[in-house]
Amino acid sequence: MTCYRSFPHHVVHGLKKGLRLVPVVAASLSLVACQSYETTGGNVVETLLFSPTFTKNRQDIPSTYNTPYDCRSFSGSGWKGIASGKVFNFSQKYIISQAGCFKTQGECKAWLSVMSSYIDQPRYIRCNPYTA
Repeated sequence: MTCYRSFPHHVVHGLKKGLRLVPVVAASLSLVACQSYETTGGNVVETLLFSPTFTKNRQDIPSTYNTPYDCRSFSGSGWKGIASGKVFNFSQKYIISQAGCFKTQGECKAWLSVMSSYIDQPRYIRCNPYTA
């Protein structure tokens, strides 16, 4: 009878040990998968660890000024995207507002997606039909 009572205890104890190894094995396999997957620029892990950092300085935020997407030089009909809000870069806090004019709604939404990655506290991010 003692044998019967200790059997489930050993099984449970072994199961607990095995379950502790699951995250370790999963992490190891994913790291191996990342290391074996080559991109055009090299190893994925190296790319993630050593690529340039994402900065939010005022001069690094994309601007449409003097580009084909500048609304002042846009003609015809399309979409006008406006992105504004607060940007926090460590101790620096500032408000930005950018506008761009695009031929398609898809281009406008793609631009807003990029801009929203810079804006920490959005105030207005929208694409509207536009005719110049």
